[in-house]
Amino acid sequence: MSALSSRQQVEIVRVDSEQSLMEFIRFPWEIYRGNEHWVPPLIKEQKQFLGPANPFFQHSEAEYYLARKGGKTCGRISVSIDRNYIDFHEEKMGCFGFLEVIDDFEVTSRLLDTARDRLKEKGLEVMRGPFNFTTNHECGLLVDGFDTDPVMLTTYNPPYYVELVEKYGLKKARDLYSYYITDLALNNSYVRKLVEKAKENHVTARTVNLRDMRGEMERVKHVYNNAWSKNWGFVPLTDAEIEDIAHHMKDLVIEDLTYIGEIGDNPIGFLMFLPDYNVAAKKMNGKMGPIQILQFLWYKSRIKKGRLFMMGVHRDYQKTGVAAAMLARVCDTAIRKGFKGAELSWILEDNVPVRTVCEMIGGKIYKTHRIYELPLTD
Repeated sequence: MSALSSRQQVEIVRVDSEQSLMEFIRFPWEIYRGNEHWVPPLIKEQKQFLGPANPFFQHSEAEYYLARKGGKTCGRISVSIDRNYIDFHEEKMGCFGFLEVIDDFEVTSRLLDTARDRLKEKGLEVMRGPFNFTTNHECGLLVDGFDTDPVMLTTYNPPYYVELVEKYGLKKARDLYSYYITDLALNNSYVRKLVEKAKENHVTARTVNLRDMRGEMERVKHVYNNAWSKNWGFVPLTDAEIEDIAHHMKDLVIEDLTYIGEIGDNPIGFLMFLPDYNVAAKKMNGKMGPIQILQFLWYKSRIKKGRLFMMGVHRDYQKTGVAAAMLARVCDTAIRKGFKGAELSWILEDNVPVRTVCEMIGGKIYKTHRIYELPLTD
């Protein structure tokens, strides 16, 4: 590792070797030792995600840094530039992410200084985060809802992170809400009315074909990119990213809990309900050995909550009732499989149509993640 700077015993070093990358990956175990809610990420998956095989790096770039104080590692951060975001939004925005740090403002400041300075050097005009690396992956700092475990593919952090980053000067850009629904029956007039509307519009909801996962992802790609195109922070998925998602999700997706909404043969919407695999992954402690896999399989069969996410409806068909048709089907199946509740996330604070649906089916906000920003121009 090469030292970039040192001040008041805090040294910032760039990750530039296999050894330092593993140090970057393993550092969170120091932060969350004894924390009852943290779910350790799988080390193997983290290494793949941060490495050159991630299709993100076909169009973008990232650097990783560690903070040391008194010779001891005490923080980490990533600095990334998503060229596809810049091209799509015509905004010179760079990101920080993977932030983990001890409760020390000096260390936090040095890490964020590093991200700020690197992005300024590269000509960016605003810094936002945390993003790992985009809105298509884990993002946001948890600011409310610290008393429950994170569901799969969402983030968790100690409460003191909020005070540290806000003391540094980061300001709220957007809040992301997580709703929780405890009654999956959806037996109310609002849903029934929309389901009838879907029938009148000849909307059908079918289960995904896992034997053709790549083809199914390709069919809904244009729906995804269209549905989210006006959403804050959206970044279109590339073909390589679609391929990567299909590869990593194929063993997690449950066929009769994933639906594609159609009119005729035309895909107009999709919805995925995943068991909260974090319940099982928490027992693995980041490892994937034979014992951990057996533990995962044992706990997997006992999962009673899920996550409703990746719901998208083509903008031209958002008044057809397709969302309700898919929700009704997936929730009915989830009940039959023994699920007792589900998180609906993440929902942008200004996405009023989706928030309305969440609230009309009984969802209550129980967690908030926040994206922060800092101008880089004078």
